[in-house]
Amino acid sequence: MRNLSTNSNKNLERNKSLRKFCMIALSTSAIMAMPCGMAMATPFSTWTTVVNNTNEAPNSSNEYFFSYNQPSINDEGLVVFRARAKAKQQKGEPTSGIFTRDMSVPDSAILAVAVRNDEVPDPNNIEEPAQAGTFNEFPSFPRIDAASSTLAFRGQSQPSVATSVTNADETDTTHSGTAGIYASIKKDSLTTGIRNIDAKEASTFGYQVPGTDVRFDQFPGAPSPIGSIITFKGNWTDPDRTQGDPTMTGVYYKDMAGDTDGNPSPVVKIAQRHDEIPAAATPGGQQYSTDNEPVFFGSTAPPSAADGKVVFTGLDDEANPSAGGIFMFDIDAPDEGLKTIAGFNTVVPKKNDSTTADTYLSAFGEALSFDGQYVGFWAGWGENKIKTPQSCGPDGNKDLLDYCNSIQTEPEGGEALKVLENQGIFLADTLNDKLFLVAQTGPLFEDQKDYFEDFLFWNFSGKPPGTGESSEDDSAELPRWRSSAFLAVDGDDIVFKARKSNGEIGLYGALDVATDVTGQFDIFTILTKGMKSGFLDPSASDMTIESFGIERDGLRNGRLAITASMLSDDGSKKMSGIYIAPVPEPGTMALFAIGLTGIGFWHRKKS
Repeated sequence: MRNLSTNSNKNLERNKSLRKFCMIALSTSAIMAMPCGMAMATPFSTWTTVVNNTNEAPNSSNEYFFSYNQPSINDEGLVVFRARAKAKQQKGEPTSGIFTRDMSVPDSAILAVAVRNDEVPDPNNIEEPAQAGTFNEFPSFPRIDAASSTLAFRGQSQPSVATSVTNADETDTTHSGTAGIYASIKKDSLTTGIRNIDAKEASTFGYQVPGTDVRFDQFPGAPSPIGSIITFKGNWTDPDRTQGDPTMTGVYYKDMAGDTDGNPSPVVKIAQRHDEIPAAATPGGQQYSTDNEPVFFGSTAPPSAADGKVVFTGLDDEANPSAGGIFMFDIDAPDEGLKTIAGFNTVVPKKNDSTTADTYLSAFGEALSFDGQYVGFWAGWGENKIKTPQSCGPDGNKDLLDYCNSIQTEPEGGEALKVLENQGIFLADTLNDKLFLVAQTGPLFEDQKDYFEDFLFWNFSGKPPGTGESSEDDSAELPRWRSSAFLAVDGDDIVFKARKSNGEIGLYGALDVATDVTGQFDIFTILTKGMKSGFLDPSASDMTIESFGIERDGLRNGRLAITASMLSDDGSKKMSGIYIAPVPEPGTMALFAIGLTGIGFWHRKKS
């Protein structure tokens, strides 16, 4: 696992060579676990329930959880998650909020951080109407600092700040502050990290865009905290840009603790649209394009932060990129600028063939998992593309489904989207400047039938025209299909979601990637859709896994945190929840005995 000398003094020590040998055996069969002598038969088979549908939401009246986003977990085992709850006969909107549970404490309670209709923290000076200044939604999954209990999340609210301006004999009052980032640095305390309040008020709290007197419009994606600092993506409108597109986007950070005199700290820019892309991330390593013009950022993605450093994906053109990649910024050494981790001048590591010519990366995912040294990410190369049909589906927000069906291009609904045929899951060692190709699409040997086919998963999100509420993600963009890879790293251990050529959709892992001298990174299966789910949740022993999810802060200090949904064969019973498991260790003879009976964990639902 990673070196956490500056982050955590509770890093798990492992016998890596023994663990690697055991995992190879365990991924094959329970019988092959015998050479290990003391190992579990099924990787990640010791699961603990954080929350499921049998749990009542805190401070509610018979409202039980039923829906969960992917969780985040810190080094100590504090889990933070977004969830929804409702009573059996409840009408109207369900309870929606951000919750935590400390899994390092036996029988700990589920606690509410913020729920719909709670008042947003200061600044908040609107008293009427009654719902003014209260949360109405939490659009993204919450994230947590690995080394502390600081958590951060996006919150949408009713207007929260009134600003009065007197002109001559008239006083005009404007209401603002409907989107923000909020953090819990201390237990039972909620702080505003930043909010889109009126520009005249923004300077009072250090909320304005760096170098301007303009406010931010929105904060897409999930913010990433480190200590008292929040790192985030911000969108804003540049009033001085009279020609071309005035919309701006960038990656920024703000210290919520303020300066030494107690004054609010300003927002600091890391990179934004129209900044030059570092030469190392352009084709051929050239600073200028073929037209002899500088290459600039056109888009940036929400960052990930750890140990005083920030990583993010930035491209010249989000739709058709030709330059950019993944970059790292050191908050304590800002003069060093951006360090390119991977870009359009990065050679794809040759995992199985050293005879072919170099191939360069040409596509990069937005979701980065980062622990201060190692970065896990999705990337693609080449020009060949394959079709991946997507269906609008029967369930979900009615307005969104109607819009999806109205723009469908396929006879059966949805769209046949195209993805790169050559793609992979990568792990970058930012300290030693090494890049590892952990898993890739396509057969690795002749006649292989179960190779990885795709690491991208799609959802249809946005704000349908003429509706008052946006869907899960962005606030004002029209709905469209969006893709993302799902992965998490902890040192040089990595877990990722993938689809195989035989139709299997699963969660897979590789341990000790950077120290694997073979370079083959033995990949094992953690769970798949269709598995019997009793090993995951005893209350779902007669069900099978229907879906599951992981996000970038879901693997920390030897613990894996996921969300999963289960369904009975006849569809009459459902269960869902959030679950954690320790990274497999060389265990005891008792665990070996469990392993010999663990074959049932791998029983698949028959079609």
